Amino acid sequence: MKNDLPKNKAYKTVNLSPFINKNSTFGTYLAIFVALVPQIVMLFLTQSYSNLIIISVCIAACLCSELFNYIHNKHVKLSLLMSILKGTLIGFFLPAGYPLFSAFCITLFAMILVKYAFGDLIVSWINPIVITVAFCWFIGQVSFPAFQVTKDFLTSKNPSLLLIQEGVFPIFPFDEQFTASMNDSTFSLFKVSVPQGYVSMFWDTQSVIPAFRFNFWTLVASIILISCDILTFDMPFFFLVSYSLLVKFLSPVFSGGIPMQGDVILALLSSGTLFTAFFLLQWFGTTPMTKKGKIIFGLLGGVFAFIFSGCGTSPIGSIITVLFLNIVSPIIQFFENRIKRNKLLAVLRNENV
Repeated sequence: MKNDLPKNKAYKTVNLSPFINKNSTFGTYLAIFVALVPQIVMLFLTQSYSNLIIISVCIAACLCSELFNYIHNKHVKLSLLMSILKGTLIGFFLPAGYPLFSAFCITLFAMILVKYAFGDLIVSWINPIVITVAFCWFIGQVSFPAFQVTKDFLTSKNPSLLLIQEGVFPIFPFDEQFTASMNDSTFSLFKVSVPQGYVSMFWDTQSVIPAFRFNFWTLVASIILISCDILTFDMPFFFLVSYSLLVKFLSPVFSGGIPMQGDVILALLSSGTLFTAFFLLQWFGTTPMTKKGKIIFGLLGGVFAFIFSGCGTSPIGSIITVLFLNIVSPIIQFFENRIKRNKLLAVLRNENV
């Protein structure tokens, strides 16, 4: 077919968006929700009923917003599983004791706001979970826990060990035997030993915020989701590595601690760092699409986490980190589109010639 446009204007409207955005599917939502089930079960087993009630309230609010959207725009399909997933993740970042009525109203308002102001799913550049939790923190900050790390802790070599010794992080009965076994069989090969309490911290920090608690199950879920190609490996990897390096080498500089001895364990196992890296960082439509873009995204995430979460135990640092990444991501995607478009235009011009 003959092209009626002048050669110098034939491809000016080339847009890569339809080719780089991938629709999320029912199977994706289901896989992520199933990956969260062990942590929900752990909340039952630990009798954390307040957290379960808050999660249920947030799910109800998300379902109401979905129903409102369906009534207002009857041409759209109900996405019940997606609403349940969003409500579950929001509830995981709210502390036990957060006012239920406030949680419901804020979640409902935020879901409607995101849907109509920013677009839904892959169209939206903002993560609906982080914007909702940010609203909840801003309105009900008093319900969230405070930083557990003080300047006195940061001047020591292992702030996490001090917090364990002071009872901030509990020690479970199985910890002593398991730690002794690992020290004798594994760590002795490297001539090091792990103090008692770290295994318990990895298993359950008993934080009032569920996303901060079960790091073991978060890690297991992430391995399964990555192996099933539900999540990608690069963004969380560079996020965690950059954050860990900044905590290890820079945090002592600012806190007056021992040089190059920042507490990486505390940074990774508190503040919901691992949960955020695998369940929030890659939210649909909010991340760059190219390999280089994802690496930059992950590295910037580590920088933001260091700024907002510090060395750990921050009640809201992980949420603010993702929120700032959502703001930066469109800029990265703009340059991604520009580079790819220029390459495509060059190929099309060569073929046209």
